[in-house]
Amino acid sequence: MTEPTTFSSPWLTPADAAAYLRVSNGTLANWRSRGEGPRYRAVGRVVRYHRDDLDAFMVEGAA
Repeated sequence: MTEPTTFSSPWLTPADAAAYLRVSNGTLANWRSRGEGPRYRAVGRVVRYHRDDLDAFMVEGAA
């Protein structure tokens, strides 16, 4: 088994957030386009996920 990825910043890129949730980048993009999934912030075309929001999403059992 491989070691889990560690993230030094609480703000994750979509690729890092997908890895954190263990879903594909496409799944995360689909959730965003449908207004589902974890909360995210967008500044222009830059999208970031906060680790606390990803954890809350998992605790809610939405994934």
